[in-house]
Amino acid sequence: MKTLRDWVAGRLVRGSRIALAAVTWASGSTARGTDALMAMDESGAMTGTVGGGFAEGQTIAAMRELLATATPLVDTSGAALSGTLTSARSATSATSQDLHFDLSPEANLSQMTCGGLLTIHLERIEPDSEAAHALLACFARVDTGASTGIAFFDGPKDTVSKPAPAHGAPIRLAAVFDEDYSITNAELNPTQSLLSALHESKPGFDGAAMFEFQQPQAADSSNAARAFWLGFSPDPTVYIFGAGHVGLATCEAATLAGFSVIVTDDRPELLTAERFPRARSLRRIENFASPLAAGPHCNAIAPGPQDCALILTRKPDIDREMLASLLTTRAGYIGLIGSKTKRAGIFASLKEQGFSDEDLARVHAPIGLAIGARTPEEISISILAEIIAVRAGVLPATRSPDSSAKTAPPAVAP
Repeated sequence: MKTLRDWVAGRLVRGSRIALAAVTWASGSTARGTDALMAMDESGAMTGTVGGGFAEGQTIAAMRELLATATPLVDTSGAALSGTLTSARSATSATSQDLHFDLSPEANLSQMTCGGLLTIHLERIEPDSEAAHALLACFARVDTGASTGIAFFDGPKDTVSKPAPAHGAPIRLAAVFDEDYSITNAELNPTQSLLSALHESKPGFDGAAMFEFQQPQAADSSNAARAFWLGFSPDPTVYIFGAGHVGLATCEAATLAGFSVIVTDDRPELLTAERFPRARSLRRIENFASPLAAGPHCNAIAPGPQDCALILTRKPDIDREMLASLLTTRAGYIGLIGSKTKRAGIFASLKEQGFSDEDLARVHAPIGLAIGARTPEEISISILAEIIAVRAGVLPATRSPDSSAKTAPPAVAP
């Protein structure tokens, strides 16, 4: 997600109008849920996805139109467009609209058979607008490691302190919120009804949603306004210990899957930006005696419950030191490369040091799924597949220390 955030931020800073497309509601069998997000700039360049296929094709066409016009696209007849949009294109403001899809075979002519229902919200953001400034502030906050949400809504001209359009028409605003749904852009003064609705609905920080709130001038609930919510959480981190062949391939695979990667090693000739251009940072330590501590060339690290720690070092004694250190952290996934024999020796040594069976059950060893992986690239895929399965709850987060091996021993040194 950081790649998408950086892409959007770069366009806005350079003065380009952009459009966001987000799944705000999904039911039944759909390609993606409310964590799906896509962006497009004025040139038609895109990043991200809302699931592909027919629905995404229609969304891309609508985004191009939204970027090319200052007026919303409305199907006044209310009829389904191309037999696929159950409630057509409904406008929410001059800069946003919603697409509603019924993807069941009976309801459409798209040749799709997944059978789900889907709502995708489009939001156009002008450079140097209130919404653009808020979105950039939201991204900056997420990059510091804080979960953050942003709500887009129409507001009167006196909602903000800076000058607004003289005609007094509503303008598109955006409020940035922290993990407690407290507003962070102090210059904005959204209505209390919006704040109350947000605290009541509590949308998540892992995707998009729509919620309704009552405008002060609207006594009738049928005139309730709608706000578009986007929640962002920092990308989970994969900590790779070992800058060898498997560490290099796993860094590439992890960044492709959306993880932030930090690589640690004591060999400066291997730990270079040229070898690891996608890594968030490289930690050169003096030795593996205290691999998590700060040193002359690195900061201290503390893997947390959302993070993964991969022991891909070159010698069993280093692996043992690494595992002893990582078992004192709250890392959500700990993986150790090597064979069952290597694992048994390291586990026996750690038990002598006082680590329990419960501690060792946190360790996925041999690391990765049993797909017959042999090359560094294949092993990296097996590792990422296991991480994804554990994080999704498909595989348990802990395993028995005497469980059978899941991968063949690597054919090359880590």
